[in-house]
Amino acid sequence: MNSFEIKRGHGKSLENGGLKSLMEDEFGEINVDGNLFSGSFKGITTIKVEFMSITEIQVETETEPGASPEDTLAAHQAYNRFMENATSFTSKERTKRAKAKAKREAKAAAEKELQS
Repeated sequence: MNSFEIKRGHGKSLENGGLKSLMEDEFGEINVDGNLFSGSFKGITTIKVEFMSITEIQVETETEPGASPEDTLAAHQAYNRFMENATSFTSKERTKRAKAKAKREAKAAAEKELQS
């Protein structure tokens, strides 16, 4: 699962069914198991979203390789709309934050290894 930051102050809107509601708006019927929400939509055979905290969600998707271009495009657009509504970050901002986080983690791991 990939971890995504949620914009400060936006996480509270995802509590108490807020995340499920956002998912239903984009993907239709959603199954709930505690903090794990799952569903499917056109070219996305499975989308699982876990609400970790008001600052983070984890998302895992599986796509259908044989999906039509129209279904693939619709699924991609729905995914991006959902992610922007859930995190309050655009695709570009999410990518930038993920790169920065990976860089911080790599630096911390390198420093830890040097201390060993």
